[in-house]
Amino acid sequence: MELKIEVLNAMRLTKLLIAASRWLSRHADVLNDLNVYPVPDGDTGTNMSMTLQAVENQLVKLNYEPKMAELCEIVSESILLGARGNSGTILSQIIQGFLMGIQEKEEATVEDVIRAFGQAKEKAYKAVSNPVEGTILTVIRKVAEAAENYEGDKKDFIPFLIYLKNISAEAVEETPTLLPKLKEAGVVDAGGKGIFYILEGFEKSITDPQMLEDLERIIQSQSKRREMLDSTAMEMEDIKFKYCTEFIIENGSFNLEEYKEKISQYGDSIVCAQTSKKTKTHIHTNNPGIILEIACALGSLSNMKIENMEIQHHNNKLFKEEDYTLVQQNILIRNENARPVGYFAIADTKEMGEIFLNIGAAGVLIGGQTNNPSVADIEEGIKKLDAQKIIVLPNNKNIISAAKIAAERSNKEVTVLETKSMLEGHYLIKNKDLKIESVIEHLSVNTSIEITKAVRDTRVDNLEIIKGNYIAIVNGKIKETNSSLQNLILTLKSKYLTENTLNVLVSLGKNVDEEMTVELKDVPQGIRYEEINCKQENYYYYIYIENRDPKLPEIAIVTDSTSDLSEEMIREYPNLEIIPLKVKLDGDNYYRDGVDISKQEFWKKIVEGGQLPKTSQPSPAEFKSLYEKLFAKGYKKIISIHISGKLSGTQQAARVARGMLNREEDVVILDSKTVTFALGHLAIEASKMAMEKKSLKEIIDWLEESKELMKVYFVVKDLDYLQRGGRIGRASALIGGIFRVKPVLKVENGEVSVEAKVLGEKGALLHMEKIIKSAKTSIILYTGWGGNQSCLSSADSLKTIAERFKKVDYRGRVEIGAVIGSHAGPVYGIGIMDKIR
Repeated sequence: MELKIEVLNAMRLTKLLIAASRWLSRHADVLNDLNVYPVPDGDTGTNMSMTLQAVENQLVKLNYEPKMAELCEIVSESILLGARGNSGTILSQIIQGFLMGIQEKEEATVEDVIRAFGQAKEKAYKAVSNPVEGTILTVIRKVAEAAENYEGDKKDFIPFLIYLKNISAEAVEETPTLLPKLKEAGVVDAGGKGIFYILEGFEKSITDPQMLEDLERIIQSQSKRREMLDSTAMEMEDIKFKYCTEFIIENGSFNLEEYKEKISQYGDSIVCAQTSKKTKTHIHTNNPGIILEIACALGSLSNMKIENMEIQHHNNKLFKEEDYTLVQQNILIRNENARPVGYFAIADTKEMGEIFLNIGAAGVLIGGQTNNPSVADIEEGIKKLDAQKIIVLPNNKNIISAAKIAAERSNKEVTVLETKSMLEGHYLIKNKDLKIESVIEHLSVNTSIEITKAVRDTRVDNLEIIKGNYIAIVNGKIKETNSSLQNLILTLKSKYLTENTLNVLVSLGKNVDEEMTVELKDVPQGIRYEEINCKQENYYYYIYIENRDPKLPEIAIVTDSTSDLSEEMIREYPNLEIIPLKVKLDGDNYYRDGVDISKQEFWKKIVEGGQLPKTSQPSPAEFKSLYEKLFAKGYKKIISIHISGKLSGTQQAARVARGMLNREEDVVILDSKTVTFALGHLAIEASKMAMEKKSLKEIIDWLEESKELMKVYFVVKDLDYLQRGGRIGRASALIGGIFRVKPVLKVENGEVSVEAKVLGEKGALLHMEKIIKSAKTSIILYTGWGGNQSCLSSADSLKTIAERFKKVDYRGRVEIGAVIGSHAGPVYGIGIMDKIR
């Protein structure tokens, strides 16, 4: 009796998909070998088969037969979450489009499936921003078009599926005529060939006796299937003090017991040894920055080492199922790095992942080259981060699409930066404290190189490649090849190390050549060389060359968060960086001003929560780190201008940090003698002058002159804040409240003093108007506010007053932040500076 299948129901669709998964897995290596680039990590077959296997894993654990709509939902969800690499992501869209065409049919006919193939084609093309013919897209398009023109028996699926399989085979063979790089390499498109194997798998599900037997056994035993899980999370163990901190103070003449008592409140396991010239310290602490700051006050530091001890490996639960291989995920989390934005990076190896964590990543997913993670893998990692804002670094072009799908599905604010190499991701993480826009822009002047061996003869972009020769992939494209690794390295150094090169970072592969590593280390004088041992497979070296941007000004400007400059205000100034002070709130929690806590959040805690905050300066170690990062970007000089030295010890921390550098003469530290928008104005104008190529002397001279001319006046809304903070007595606050006396305060020559005492809000505004009116020359004026709507209204009233006078150059309204806010409570005011002619 001749076998005939007239309709496609849920059970038959299940069999088709499982058969396609198994057939595709059987031929995954064939697809991998079709990779255009002759690199040993061709992974189209692996990605497509694992994407479809995610569907198979869901289907085999079903212990009931779902309706068609439910089955389509299960398959659609699982293939989206299981999508790996570009090919897997496109395949997921093809399958989803196909399911959309049959999900409402309990028994789909050939006509229904013809329409479903049309929807599969449409969804696949929409998924790609710039569709290229000669790829998987061409094959699914030709299959859909052929299905629409099918003239065979439409009451039997068997000849229909054989017909489509043959059409796909023809389409695959034509791909080299549509895409020159395929013809040049002598291969057909791997993704398109994958579609052929899927359709051939469909056919095998109804024609191959062995496949039929396997499928029947799976369907009959569904009730016995157990769920397959594949998640491992390695999260840091919750211990009391996380950081093992060691260093030597180059001084042995201070009181050791007093020193030990001072640092003991911040940790345990303290060991201190002192000679006449040096003091060695060992401590376990959660605040190594504070410990270093205390030590810096006693002498210069050396042999500093800070290590995180909180590591726990959480064993995964693995349910074995015959005939199935479960790919193990590795997720490493360090949530203390997740504020204010958590960086989540894909890493080739555990060694690379640990380095990412150590330089600031909040989470790492192990799985890069040859092991592209799925959407579900990335989703799982995102969920584990204690952050609402997350930046995902795929670090591989084949992972970008899966990362974007995971980002879209998340209820967190997730941004995917399209990093295409591991060391490109490393560069972004290590510079995460700098302005992200300028760091991303700088990527275009850097060079990422990967060195491996060709696995077959081919030709790429007119470059003749011989199997077994070494090849260098430069910024994603094969640019160099040589039979000698030494000659290849010499060529790369000659071409890519230039007069603008600043740093070279090299990641050593698992099968590294020691002699060639020595050759790599030999870089021209003035170029910094750094090496990490990440033990990546297949690639001898990852190399990342950091170059100075020719458009970069020579001078960077650093100010602190008391300048109250917002992201919008400094966006145009890539050479301006802000180092945050810390605010102590919610008990003993320290927040980085403007980083971990916004101005709005700060004022809410003050005004509504009634908290009395304290502020503390950045540590010397934080200043040192920022200065080093700016020099590493290629800046030759740094001007560091900060809050008045009479109001904060921030400048002193900056000076200690400068003393820890080996280029003290390149950092100029200035006391602005002011704060808030006045300090912000000085920083912005200095940044402008640097971008205009003004000399260091010209900028410093302007700053020295301008800071003497800038005055800040502000009005405190409620004297209770000054009284609670100990700035005035209780009696003064009481009298001020009863008689509605308001002090107008001013910051001049670095100090806060009383400008005048006025009656009520009207009196305060009249006095401010008097100050503006009394200006003898043209002035620059800012208004500022912080705390509540009343302060904002008062600031806007000051703007209206100022606009009456032609001599006023109004520059904008600034929201006052934590420093003045911590001492004064809700406040508003003006900043005035005579224009320098």
